[in-house]
Amino acid sequence: MFSEDDLRLNWFLHMRTKADYLSIELMQAGMAYAIWARNAYVGIWLPEAQGFLISRYKMDPTPFLFVEYHWDTGEPCGTAKPLRALEICPLPLPPEAAYYDEGQNAAVCAWLDALEKCHPPLPGWDSVGQRRQGAARWAQRQEEKRMKRRRVTRRSSERK
Repeated sequence: MFSEDDLRLNWFLHMRTKADYLSIELMQAGMAYAIWARNAYVGIWLPEAQGFLISRYKMDPTPFLFVEYHWDTGEPCGTAKPLRALEICPLPLPPEAAYYDEGQNAAVCAWLDALEKCHPPLPGWDSVGQRRQGAARWAQRQEEKRMKRRRVTRRSSERK
């Protein structure tokens, strides 16, 4: 019997080589798609960027907007394979220069996360929760490293 991690890894490896995805010509502006990408599994198609606007968790458990480029744009930038259309985004999308407007970004990220929870990459997988927890663990490890450096610095200054 396979563990959940084994199933996810098999799925991930299969998707990496899968050629059955929606081509760039089939994309519809403002449509949210189930995607296979590095940093999310749902994204809104932005034709001017040739990519998908995603809710990304990186160094903090608070998401931010990020663009994953369509696979057809090629290496090294093309990292997202659209699998199926989900629904049109009902929210106004921020212009690229306004990705840092906190209120608008938070609303788009919350909508994307909710859509990903409704359409998980694999049945029963809380991919949003896993990405959020991964970012929180990373932030915690960084804080532990900072605290350790402070203790070492304090000890060495006390010796002098």
